[in-house]
Amino acid sequence: METKIQAPAKVNLFLRMAGMREDGYHLLYSCMQTVSLYDEILVERVCPENAEEAVTFTSNCSYLPSDPKKNTAVAAAVLFLKKTGETDHVRIALTKNIPSQAGLGGGSSDAAAVLRAMDQLFPGCVTEEELAEMALSIGADVPYLLKGGTALCEGVGEKLTPLPDLCGLPMLLIKPPKGVSTPLCYRKWDEMNLPIVSEEEKRELLSDLKNGKAPLLRLTEASEKWHNDLQDPALLLVPEIREGIEILSELGAVYTAMTGSGSCIFGFFSDKDAVPSCDCPKIAELIRRGWWVQAAETV
Repeated sequence: METKIQAPAKVNLFLRMAGMREDGYHLLYSCMQTVSLYDEILVERVCPENAEEAVTFTSNCSYLPSDPKKNTAVAAAVLFLKKTGETDHVRIALTKNIPSQAGLGGGSSDAAAVLRAMDQLFPGCVTEEELAEMALSIGADVPYLLKGGTALCEGVGEKLTPLPDLCGLPMLLIKPPKGVSTPLCYRKWDEMNLPIVSEEEKRELLSDLKNGKAPLLRLTEASEKWHNDLQDPALLLVPEIREGIEILSELGAVYTAMTGSGSCIFGFFSDKDAVPSCDCPKIAELIRRGWWVQAAETV
């Protein structure tokens, strides 16, 4: 028995820092949105006599380890089997399309997809709440990526508020050759002693996201108040991020920003025809210099 599942990338429409817990975890106030860029995952349920290990892993990316301490997809399967007491083994085959160290949530989305697959292969073993608890124990973005769409994410990822969807917005994703280490980016933010989001700002951000206007109009109006608090520390690590933001703005993006802790930048455009192609001289030059470029839309 096997199941194929897609793991979508995500972007942070805005990402505001909201403080820190006593245990050192950073608190966030962020609107996340899934986009049409996917890792492809095949999960197969097999009898123990047909597999030496409880979880085996293969991928088109040689740098991905099979150690559950270093691979969130494997960690998700191992955790599910442990929590449920299931004795059957699983095989995971991952086709990676989402770049790493980009802020696109690839590893977290892979973990969420494996949890969904395990729930399908072992039906009735866990409740929706238990699946969400497993997701949170793996990573902050994993609970959100179990469902995707447009959602406000608070705390360390455990508090999710569904929002009117922003589906169908055309966009371009670009990433410089160098990625950003998430832990290092957060350390830089700590060192910079930057301000956290205020309660008044939270209310304004949420109010704009909840209005019933058409997605593009809501995007252009609300985005005037949007900001990624991790962008400044990320720029210290990868200055090319600023160049990417400026280029997308020059090419007509109605809103552009860095996602997550970077180094990927996204830009929304008024319609699909307005999205720059790889033949666009500025985009072609980025590709020549080793930048990753991908057209997508919100889903």
